Amino acid sequence: MTIRNIYPESTKEPIDSYTVVIDGKDLTPGKGDTDTLSAREQVEILQKLVKIQKSEDWEIWVLFNGEPLHQVEHGGDFLGIRVFFSPTPPQRIPTLLECVKVLQKSKQHTLLITNDVGLESRAHALGASTMRADSLKKGYESLFVSRARPQSRLMRHRTVDQRKSQLRDNDGPDIRDLIDLVE
Repeated sequence: MTIRNIYPESTKEPIDSYTVVIDGKDLTPGKGDTDTLSAREQVEILQKLVKIQKSEDWEIWVLFNGEPLHQVEHGGDFLGIRVFFSPTPPQRIPTLLECVKVLQKSKQHTLLITNDVGLESRAHALGASTMRADSLKKGYESLFVSRARPQSRLMRHRTVDQRKSQLRDNDGPDIRDLIDLVE
C-alpha cells in the first residue's frame, strides 16, 4: 500500500515522480522546533524511512537538528536516504528551504513533508508540493506506533531487584533499628 492509495487528493501529479524532503523532527511526537533527537531516535527514523522508500519508490532527503551521526555524515547516504543535519535549531528552516531550492533548480519535482505551516507556505512559493508529516505517519501507522521495548529476562529481574531495593531504602529505618535487642 502506498500513500497515493491512502491520500489520493494530496497531490495533483503522481507522487512517485517526487524527491521527498522530510523535516525529521516532525516524525517523533512531542518534539519542538528546538529539540534535538537522540542518535538512537534518528537511526530508528532512518530505518522507517528506508522501509517507506522501498514501498513508495521515492528518493528521500531528511533533515535532523544536531550533529551528524557516526553512521552517516552531513549530506551522506544511509541505505539510500540522503541525510542532512542543521547544527543549530534556527538553521533548520533555511536548510530545508535550501534543499527545496536545489531540487527545483535541477527541475525535480519536490514534495516537502513537515508540520510547520509557515515552512509549507514558503515551500509553495518556491514551487514545491507539501504534505503534513502527520499524514505520512498515519499512512504508515504500523511503522510509527510506539511500542514498549522488550526486556530480556536478566533486565526484567534486575529491574524488579532495583525496585525492591528502592522500597527498602525508602521505608526509613530498618525494623531491626527500631527494636531494642536484649541480650
